[in-house]
Amino acid sequence: MDRLLVGVSGSVAVLNLPSYLATLRAELAREVRVIMTSAAASMLPPSTVALTCDGVFLDQRPAVEKRPGHIELARWCEMFVVLPATANVIGQAANGLGSNLLTTTILASPKPVVFYPNVNDVMWSKAAVRRNVETLRGDGHIVIEPEVAIAYEVDSGETRESLVVPEPPQLVEQLREIHSQPEFLSVPGS
Repeated sequence: MDRLLVGVSGSVAVLNLPSYLATLRAELAREVRVIMTSAAASMLPPSTVALTCDGVFLDQRPAVEKRPGHIELARWCEMFVVLPATANVIGQAANGLGSNLLTTTILASPKPVVFYPNVNDVMWSKAAVRRNVETLRGDGHIVIEPEVAIAYEVDSGETRESLVVPEPPQLVEQLREIHSQPEFLSVPGS
């Protein structure tokens, strides 16, 4: 794959993002661009993320220098992955809301978007979140079920069984398999 777009929302899992990006760049895509929500950027500096990708895009006021917007970014990529996907981003995407660069790019995507949720187990089991996940799937998007693993929980300060995003090598294998599906084989504009 040549071009991968990674949307990043404000989950504590964002702290692991550099290792995911390094693996994605080494093993899956020649070029990786990242869209960060303001919540994600408050947890992990975009300058750190920029070390392991080919461009970081944030919600910004119009500037003198033109940067790719939501439509250009959505057209540019061969695959669009939201990693990690919070309940908030899942809800906005399921309901067609575009309150930031990430969610407007999801709306502008001509192909299915792959969501990797990182959500507390109680939140994940809520009827509203499950409805939003099913809505995304019904709309043709791909939502990967989180895995159960021992992880540090920031709010409680404890290490406990939690729902997490798959480890980078497993995630790459999943994305390779997804990328081979017919809806990903043709590249818009080529």
